[in-house]
Amino acid sequence: MKTKLTLLLFASVALFFASCTKYPPTSDRLLEDLAIVTQYDTKINFNDYKTYSITNVITKITDKDTTYISDANATSTLNQIAKNMDARGFVKAAAGVKPDFGIQVLYFENTNVYVYYYDWWGYYPYWYYYYPYPTTYYYTYTTGMGNIELIDMKNVNTASNVLYIRWNAYIRGLLTGNHSQAEILNSIDQAFIQTPQLKTSAK
Repeated sequence: MKTKLTLLLFASVALFFASCTKYPPTSDRLLEDLAIVTQYDTKINFNDYKTYSITNVITKITDKDTTYISDANATSTLNQIAKNMDARGFVKAAAGVKPDFGIQVLYFENTNVYVYYYDWWGYYPYWYYYYPYPTTYYYTYTTGMGNIELIDMKNVNTASNVLYIRWNAYIRGLLTGNHSQAEILNSIDQAFIQTPQLKTSAK
């Protein structure tokens, strides 16, 4: 997998799992568990890379705006990613030193709205016929998706201003308030476990 990004747009295009249905049934929402999907570039050798840097904020993108999260949970999340990178043999680059990999974390939040109408027909005494009384119902549910991107800073195509994503992980779930920070950190660990190829023995 080779994904191109322009230098000016340092973010991936994410597909929101939008729907025009009511809050999805159990069979469609994985029992509200966090779903984890990873992918990596099979054409590269991770042993050619050693150092990395990681952002100190999580970029949150909604249908309204883009903000940056830097609270304790965000810091804990970023530290867990760094911990996994260290365990795979990578070394965090010193400040001011260009790393082999740059890591950014994006968080997408999408609210789905379902609308349906119910017509109730009742007797209208003055006109002696049945008259419809339409009622509108609204249902909403919110999905969230985290995206961890490992971006190649060692092999930048300067001629066409292109960056390459060598590995990324999607962590998706419904925002019901039931997911603890521990579950988020475990999901990050699982993303790395799913990609045993992501390791280096470079010196």
